Amino acid sequence: MAVLYPFPKAILFDWDNTLMDTTPVLYKAFRVMRQHYNLPEYSMEEYQAKTGLSLRETFPDLFGDRWEEAKKVYLDAYQENHLAMLTPFDKAKELVRFCYHKIGKVGVVSNKTGFILKEEIDYLGWQDFFFAVVGAGDAPKDKPAPEPVFKALETTNIVCQNGKLSDPVWFVGDGDADMKCANAAGCLPVRVADHNKDGENVLTVKNCQELLSVLYSYK
Repeated sequence: MAVLYPFPKAILFDWDNTLMDTTPVLYKAFRVMRQHYNLPEYSMEEYQAKTGLSLRETFPDLFGDRWEEAKKVYLDAYQENHLAMLTPFDKAKELVRFCYHKIGKVGVVSNKTGFILKEEIDYLGWQDFFFAVVGAGDAPKDKPAPEPVFKALETTNIVCQNGKLSDPVWFVGDGDADMKCANAAGCLPVRVADHNKDGENVLTVKNCQELLSVLYSYK
C-alpha cells in the first residue's frame, strides 16, 4: 500500500459485484422487466453503465407513477433465479470470515432490496458473520447518501461527530455510489476495481483475495 491506512474497527461491504457475482441474474431480471413493458433491449454494457442506485432512486424516472408496479415485475423476475444463480467471488467467504475473527464488526450495506439481501445471506449461511445488514429501503435514504452506513453502525459505539467517525471504518464496494457513500459517512473508501479510478484517498484492490492480503499485512 502506498499509504498506510488505520486498521478498521469495523468494515462494511457492498454485496452485488463486491462479494457476489450477481450481474448475470440482475441483468436477466432487468431484461424480463423491459420485455414486459415492450421497452428496447439493453446490452449488458448498457445495463452495467446504469447500475448502482436503488430501485426507488431509478424506477420513478423510468416509469413515473407506475414505478411500484414495475418494481414488482422486476423483483418477481429476480426472485425466480437469484438463489440458484448466487455465486460468491473467489475468496469472498474467506475474506468475510477473516474480518469477522480479526475485526469483529462486519456489515453489509447494499442498494439491493432489504428482504432479498437478507434472504441471500441466510441462504449462504453467512448471517452469523454480520452484525448489521442494511439494504435498500432499510434507512431513510439509500446509497450514495450516508444514512445506510449510520444505520449499520447504530448498534456499535462508533459515532459520527462533525463529519468524522470516532473510529476507522472501511467501506468496500465496486461502484461510484459506494465511494460517495463512504466519503459522505467518513469511512475509508475501498474500491474493488482493476485499476485506481479515484486517486490516493481511495484504497483500490482488484478482488477479495487482494483485500485479504492487504488486511493480512497488518498482522
